[in-house]
Amino acid sequence: MPKPIIPAPSPLANLRDLGGIPVDGGKIRTGLVLRADDVATTTAEQVAELVEAGLCTIIDLRSADEAERTGRGPSADHPVQYLALPLTDSMDAPPELAGQLLKSVSSPEQVGQWYARIFVAQKEALVRGLQAVANSPGAVLFHCAAGKDRTGLFAAALLAVLGAEPEAVVEDYARTQARLPEVYRRMGLTELSGGYDIPVDHPVLAAHPAAMRSMLATLDSRAGGAAAVLRSGGLTSELVGRLRRKLVQPVPAQV
Repeated sequence: MPKPIIPAPSPLANLRDLGGIPVDGGKIRTGLVLRADDVATTTAEQVAELVEAGLCTIIDLRSADEAERTGRGPSADHPVQYLALPLTDSMDAPPELAGQLLKSVSSPEQVGQWYARIFVAQKEALVRGLQAVANSPGAVLFHCAAGKDRTGLFAAALLAVLGAEPEAVVEDYARTQARLPEVYRRMGLTELSGGYDIPVDHPVLAAHPAAMRSMLATLDSRAGGAAAVLRSGGLTSELVGRLRRKLVQPVPAQV
């Protein structure tokens, strides 16, 4: 299957702030933690705007081969802390990934089970990423290629640690669905239906809510939940406290 071309720089299609998501005791503060598709291929102007708005740290969840293909992009021109935190050994473009998984993955629930396997296998890496969020002097942006799978896992880890309800995690994940056509266009994947003979709503390509529900349910039934998995990967109460102090805006007391 052909490799995707490396597209010309264009603004991010799946950039969003986790601010406002309800968590235990309050909601996430705005402007401190962002998720996105591939920052390496955005424009210099957008990176400059993000830095001006307070971006201090980028967590790159892409595999080593992906990072080598496009590098850091324009963020390398700014004094931004960079953490390479690959959650997969190798992951090519979504059509190629779908081609590998097409025979074994036919439902969003199976995608969620695949997510759960990655989550457990990469629990130590996820905790290192959470440490980077807590240690950053300002805003943090985490990203992969599409901002869907690995980015979705990291967002789920952070939200679980902060005590978000499962449906809040699912809702955040599913917001990517409407953005996927533009995401895939940015990635140079313009023939997802006819050219690659893979339907655009294939569970591996889509962001079905059922996929994230399945991951959370799988972790609950097999490992005691996402937070328990992370504790077995090194998450401490001290780190949780630092994350909460930095990120959680308390709900005002009722009078």
